[in-house]
Amino acid sequence: MSLISTLFPQPRFVIRPLGAEHADDCARLHAASFAFPWSKIDFESMLTDPHVLADGAFNEKLLKDEVGGMALSRLLPPDAEILTFAVDPKRRGAGLGRALLAAHLTNLERGGARLIFLEVGEDNAAALKVYERLGFKTIGRRENYYKRPSGERQAALTMRCEL
Repeated sequence: MSLISTLFPQPRFVIRPLGAEHADDCARLHAASFAFPWSKIDFESMLTDPHVLADGAFNEKLLKDEVGGMALSRLLPPDAEILTFAVDPKRRGAGLGRALLAAHLTNLERGGARLIFLEVGEDNAAALKVYERLGFKTIGRRENYYKRPSGERQAALTMRCEL
């Protein structure tokens, strides 16, 4: 352990449910992660939907909530669909995304999900790595599905995980 990491340890995060009171944080994270972000109103709607299961990664040492990541899924057992998943750009690369998504999948399974589906841009290497490590397999492809800020279109990969 280095002197710097001893003096300035990385924050530890705990996984907790997200509620409508976190809509601003979710919109902020989404805007930092996606070219065409969802609004606070979009998140308020999803976070109050009884079929949406939402988990966030919160800094355990801060008195105020600092959302470092989020995962939202529509749960209609025995299936679930991951609607969005994002980690604060400052927190990426340290395993937070994988820990958050693993906990989220456990919560979906507790809710009765057996098959989890998602769509991801084929150019999103970091997300693909996380999904594959957690057991997702590519089952389809949608050409020209995502629009990029440059106007270019990118294919989406459809993935599935069996719990």
